[in-house]
Amino acid sequence: MTSHTQHSDTVPAAHAATYPYRFGVWKTMCAALLSIVLLVSTTVLGIYLDLARQVSDSALDISAFENVMPQSEPEEEPPGDPFTGQAVNILVSGVDSRYGEDPRAYGSSEELSTIQSDTTMVVHLSADRSRIQVVSIPRDLITAIPSCTRSDGSQTRPYDGMFNSAFTTGAVTDDLAGGVACTKATVEQLTGLTIDAFVVVNFSGFKSMVDALGGVWLNLEEEVYDALSGLSLSAGCHNIDSTQALAYARARYNLGDGSDLSRIGRQHQLVGAMFKTLKSKNYLTDLPSLLTFLKATVSALKVSQNLADINTAAGLMLSLTSLERSGLQFITMPNAPAPWDLNRVIEDLPRARPVWEALKSDSAFPIGTLYRDISGEETIVTAPTQATENTAPDSAAPSSSVSESTPTPSENAPATAPAAETQVADSCPPQN
Repeated sequence: MTSHTQHSDTVPAAHAATYPYRFGVWKTMCAALLSIVLLVSTTVLGIYLDLARQVSDSALDISAFENVMPQSEPEEEPPGDPFTGQAVNILVSGVDSRYGEDPRAYGSSEELSTIQSDTTMVVHLSADRSRIQVVSIPRDLITAIPSCTRSDGSQTRPYDGMFNSAFTTGAVTDDLAGGVACTKATVEQLTGLTIDAFVVVNFSGFKSMVDALGGVWLNLEEEVYDALSGLSLSAGCHNIDSTQALAYARARYNLGDGSDLSRIGRQHQLVGAMFKTLKSKNYLTDLPSLLTFLKATVSALKVSQNLADINTAAGLMLSLTSLERSGLQFITMPNAPAPWDLNRVIEDLPRARPVWEALKSDSAFPIGTLYRDISGEETIVTAPTQATENTAPDSAAPSSSVSESTPTPSENAPATAPAAETQVADSCPPQN
């Protein structure tokens, strides 16, 4: 009797000690996995919502400054990226504004009482996203400024003046939307293009983007020194910080030939270096730094309303991830010295018109066009689907007189670049 009692007590104890334990482990693993999934999903959702909010907050509405008839009913837009399968022309304006900035770093609004246009680029994204063609418009260009609407409802008179005065005309003092609207109208009149969207960045915004990248690598062919900004760099490969990057982009009188045109060439090199640095980031190992850059970029920019949507912005970015090095192409609008003032330039019509027509038809740059790629290497277009490297001067340099025809490659430069220069470019940043 005693033996039976002990046996009956022993069997349930063994059963209870084995199977519930196994199910306990399984439940624990499931709970842990579920916690991880919830943590990751909520983190991703939080990041998405935060970025979406920032992108939405960056919108700049210029509709009140444009002579566009209001529609009785808003058109329904397809979900996702509205630019899918379409070529896109984006106006990029780098502005010099002292409003809301640290006067110790950029000067006070008393020294500069209005917003000025410091850099202007027309960025063309091809419909198949195989090319980004960037055309800089010199701020010293003498061109026709159309009538623009100001915030008080008044209309300005059209006039001929420096291109960068268009922003000042619309902004009056600190009206960013008015300045962008007048610049957009001037660009459309000058180029014959339709500007689909715009992006505006100021000095502090530019610096925050460079900081988020951890600096950018530049390969300098010669020593760079600018006493006004304190910029001093030896020839060779450098990882420059945001302060140095801004000084390099803005320096003018002590570098090159002291013109705005040579400054544009340095800006092309710098933007290409930023894009190259961004593309070099590993989306897995460098995810935190990429998110930091994305948030810094969104905070640094003011964009048109059609770009102020996280899905549109993400769609455009993802569509460009497979872009080849030669697909990012920088040129300066063909120009010539103004006969009455050698410190000003005018449009070189025979060479500029084909450039604008190429963008309008979503085509490659015209034969004979010299452009710089993402690595700063120069290439001359020899056929619609071919290009040959060379070391001719940047197309930013004005010709001595307005050209009568599109130049051929042989008129510009030798067909190949010295091997030593290519070797130096490939070693920056250092491979180790």
